Amino acid sequence: MKRPFSYLYEPILAVPASIAVMMIVYAEFGLAKPTPATCLYLLLTCAACALFRSLDGRDRLLLLGAAAAFLLIPALYGLRGSSAAYHYNHRYLWLLPLLGVGCDLCAALCRRFRAARYTAAAAVIAVLATYLFLEEPLPKMCVVLFLCVLLLLFTDETQLLWHKSGHTEHTLHLTYIAPFIAVWLILALLMPTSDRPYDWRLFKNIWHRIEDFAVSLTQKTSESRADDIDVYRLGFSDDASRIGGDLTEDNRTLLLVTRTGGSPASSVYLAGKYCDSFEDLAWISTVTADTDECGFDIVETLCAFERTEHAADYLHDLELRITYRDFRSRYMLAPDKASPDKALLADNSVSQEGRNLVFAEPRGMNSEYRVSGYRLNLLHDIFLEYMRDPKAVTEMDWSNTVERHLLDPDRYSYARYLEYRERVYAQYLRPFTVSAATQAFIDDTVGDADNAFERLMLLAQKLGSFTYTRTPEPLPDSVHDATSFLDAFLASQQGYCSHYATAMTLLARAEGLPARYVYGFYAALADGGTPVTAGMSHAWCEVYFDNIGWITFDATPGHTDGSFWYIYSEREQTPWTIRPQPTPAAKPTVAPATTESDADESNSRFLLFLLIGVAVILLLAIPVLRIDRILITRRFERMSAAEQIPVLYRRNSRLLRWLDLPIREPETLTEYRERLLSLLPDEAVDWLASYEARLYGASADAKEVAAAMLRGNRELGDIFRQTSPFLYRLYRFVNRLIQAG
Repeated sequence: MKRPFSYLYEPILAVPASIAVMMIVYAEFGLAKPTPATCLYLLLTCAACALFRSLDGRDRLLLLGAAAAFLLIPALYGLRGSSAAYHYNHRYLWLLPLLGVGCDLCAALCRRFRAARYTAAAAVIAVLATYLFLEEPLPKMCVVLFLCVLLLLFTDETQLLWHKSGHTEHTLHLTYIAPFIAVWLILALLMPTSDRPYDWRLFKNIWHRIEDFAVSLTQKTSESRADDIDVYRLGFSDDASRIGGDLTEDNRTLLLVTRTGGSPASSVYLAGKYCDSFEDLAWISTVTADTDECGFDIVETLCAFERTEHAADYLHDLELRITYRDFRSRYMLAPDKASPDKALLADNSVSQEGRNLVFAEPRGMNSEYRVSGYRLNLLHDIFLEYMRDPKAVTEMDWSNTVERHLLDPDRYSYARYLEYRERVYAQYLRPFTVSAATQAFIDDTVGDADNAFERLMLLAQKLGSFTYTRTPEPLPDSVHDATSFLDAFLASQQGYCSHYATAMTLLARAEGLPARYVYGFYAALADGGTPVTAGMSHAWCEVYFDNIGWITFDATPGHTDGSFWYIYSEREQTPWTIRPQPTPAAKPTVAPATTESDADESNSRFLLFLLIGVAVILLLAIPVLRIDRILITRRFERMSAAEQIPVLYRRNSRLLRWLDLPIREPETLTEYRERLLSLLPDEAVDWLASYEARLYGASADAKEVAAAMLRGNRELGDIFRQTSPFLYRLYRFVNRLIQAG
């Protein structure tokens, strides 16, 4: 008798391997999306392969016929219409069985050859390593199944290398260990993990630091200024922001930004470094003293808009949690108008250098902090109307705001506020000569605008109509200062965010307003956290207005000048919402989500085919098995008595095994008969004496022996039916050798 567990070796290896490979095939070649139905399809394929190995002779032909009938059902259905298109659209109906059979054959090779096991393990490791280093997404279930295959192969090889006594069949050992590995598989799938693949942040961070050092060293040792700006890699850097060169693509995830409170927001500017001086085509920050620019800016803005009837029409608060991933910097990233919470700054060991918030030590991977700030309703007409005639900030207004927000009255006194305004003009309004061409551009753009805010809005909109490109034309050799840069940029009308932020800052200063260059990140906020990549690094301009504070002007094409929300008087007619903002040109466009209707329809048809196939096979199985039993009975009746004896012995022995009374290995037929007489009636055991006489004595009459064995066969069948009625019916239905006729 064949040991039934010995046939489970191949399915144990083939099932997880085939499902994992199926997921890769789906991802790479666009087959039907893996579902429980397709996994069941592969499972049935592997089970059919195991059943095929366990059968002999004509039984295998019956199984092949049933499988062929199952596969022909979709083919016949496809002939009703466009068969070629149908078979292509439902190609998984044919490829999945081939995939299951292929994995089963590989498992069969692993069973027999050690080299096959080593090759299979190396192939699995190579696939996982390829996806890992190419940073291609791979479903968690696929990874766990591949690891399960490796664990099974390792267990099998360990059984072969382990010198042990007793039964040493490695296929049975693997079968017995498989349930424990299945438990590990389930636990691994249930454990929470990140949907994103492991990105090797530590090693990437080291590599990018080496790249940054190499670029910085090249810039410092270069003999010509052109070489200084030859390379500019996307991302935030603590060094000076140089203008020029080409941008290289970099999609590293640097930060994770999560909105933890405040009003809803669709996007956020995260300012990293504020620069005041433009020297040798590079923006740098020259202020190192703690002048508390952050605090005075917030208080001035609050003082301006909290005097209005509804401050929420102009200001919304925002609270964020920022987590560093593949990122390291000494500058604290925060919204433009960050809250001057001294306790928060102290907890994070943050000091102020001018407007810059600086950590005591550079923060790196897994650093996390919370920060709050405010947003201005820049895109609403109400803000433009307010900016036409802003009210002056009086000492009483200032004192009331400081008291209302529980700020230090000595640190934020009105006298210090007036000193702060003087420093702003001295630090950020650095005069330079404007060429006639640039002045003509300004005059043509602003027209008859009657206030500074409208003039800057028109200039930003004009710059936003230029061309955004990562590979602008190199700046001429004659460009060396603010005047020549504006002339060259306004003539070329192309560039990326650094060009536009520089131009906007210089144009604002040409209009007599303090302005500064800011660079950090611009990101759309999403529920549950927003990954911020190096490609989201950005530069923009901030302009100072008396009695208002600093206001963001983003002139880069594809970006907006600020946020928008409905004001109090509009909320009665229109639900409160945030106006959708255009996608930045520098940001890759995300493809719209695919609907599931097509996949659902395909899965429904697949399940329909599966159910129809099973039903047809069951309906065909009854007449086929019945006809087969009739043919076997007639064939048995046409046999001679001598030919019937070995057939009857196999049938009787099988019945005895089903009754859990098999012959023991050291027993003779006489000993076996004596043991059975104490357990079974004489009519069910006497045939052993006749068979033994025939086996060892040629003079025994074959007809009498066959008749005795036939009586014993029927008696054993009756006993089996009485002791296990259900198993008897099941075995009699599926096994044509249970009775003689």
